[in-house]
Amino acid sequence: MAGFTRRQFLNTSMLAGAATLIPSAFYGAKLFNTAHPMTDNAIDLLTAFSGVDAKRFAPLFKYSNESRIVEVEIHTVGTEDTSLKYTGDMEIGKQVNNILRIKTVDGFEGVSGIIAEYEGRFGDHLLLELQSIIPNLLKLQSFDPVQVEKTLIYALPKISDAARASIDIALWDLAAKKADKPLYQILGAKRETIEVYASLPFYNTHQEYIDAIKEYAKQGYNTFKFHVWGEIKNDFRLVEMVQEAFADTNYQFMMDLEEKYGYEDAIKLGKQMDKGLFIWFEGPMDDEELDKYATLKNELNNKIIPAGYRKYSPEFITNGIKAGAWDAGRFDVTTVGGITDSLSLMIIANKANLPIELQSWGHTLGQAANLHLMLANDLTTFFEASMPKKAYDFGMKNLILMQAGVVAAPRAPGLGIEIDWDELPKADYYRSAK
Repeated sequence: MAGFTRRQFLNTSMLAGAATLIPSAFYGAKLFNTAHPMTDNAIDLLTAFSGVDAKRFAPLFKYSNESRIVEVEIHTVGTEDTSLKYTGDMEIGKQVNNILRIKTVDGFEGVSGIIAEYEGRFGDHLLLELQSIIPNLLKLQSFDPVQVEKTLIYALPKISDAARASIDIALWDLAAKKADKPLYQILGAKRETIEVYASLPFYNTHQEYIDAIKEYAKQGYNTFKFHVWGEIKNDFRLVEMVQEAFADTNYQFMMDLEEKYGYEDAIKLGKQMDKGLFIWFEGPMDDEELDKYATLKNELNNKIIPAGYRKYSPEFITNGIKAGAWDAGRFDVTTVGGITDSLSLMIIANKANLPIELQSWGHTLGQAANLHLMLANDLTTFFEASMPKKAYDFGMKNLILMQAGVVAAPRAPGLGIEIDWDELPKADYYRSAK
């Protein structure tokens, strides 16, 4: 059976209380499950994060029989033009966008989109897990994401981070739509725009990277991130070629190694990057090697950042801060369990004045969830735009707006993204459930 490749979250077997068998390869990182010891509800969490009393938002999370959930849909959508790889030694991944839609009796709806990736073929494991949770969602008597998370973890102790993120983001989207406001304004808006970089897939040759930079520069991008071979000879040569080809430009570059290196290769490549144009060194070594990260950070000028998609618990963030391991932390709202858990992690990082460079790689809905948190957190410096952009926008009526090297805040309520429900079944791979 095909398993997940890069973004693996929860290692689980049978869902509690469900008849659906989830393969052990399904979404395999450490469950967050430390659910917010400092907060009992969303209002306390928002207040702790923003520093502003959030009691005015209490009605958005209030449950009544007249606002209960009456319908839940899941749509799993895959297109061939998002099939790609991140390092030279991995297989091409088949990516699917798992869209959750929650409807209430009073006419509101909340949506979310979570990416999953498979080796060899498309898959629907997250759809099956979410489908098994629908009875729990229809029985909910709270719209407070903090309380709902605790309820679900208690009822379904093996629920994956991906499923929790799907539900949590949809509930925050629902709350913001009830307020008729973009989500970032509920979270505590700090700005209206953020700089953007083009996140490039793996290419087979050095020249293809050079050509891609020139092509995406025409679209207004000035900052680019590479996913490379994970092998020092080829990676080192790419850095040299980029520094030669773009020496007279204002372009900036980032390197993501997907935890492929040991310390010696990381310091060698990092010192070459320090010679010019590069600003960001992501996931050079195993994220757990905090002492080596701290040493690397002290030796290099480039910003040192963990990979962030395999390790991201409050304990891990705290230990990284204590070790002085990074110039910035990293995680993805759609990976860690949603907006709720992301706010808790941000509180820890912000208290230590540690920037969190949120991932926003993936389809439009997942990117939007991360964007709203970025706009509410002024220590994050860049928005990650997945390339090719058009491929990741499939099935959306309106898009995240990028112009002149920045991304603008969504203006529509909630996540601010409208889905073309009639377009989704036209994908190369499509499954749905309710």
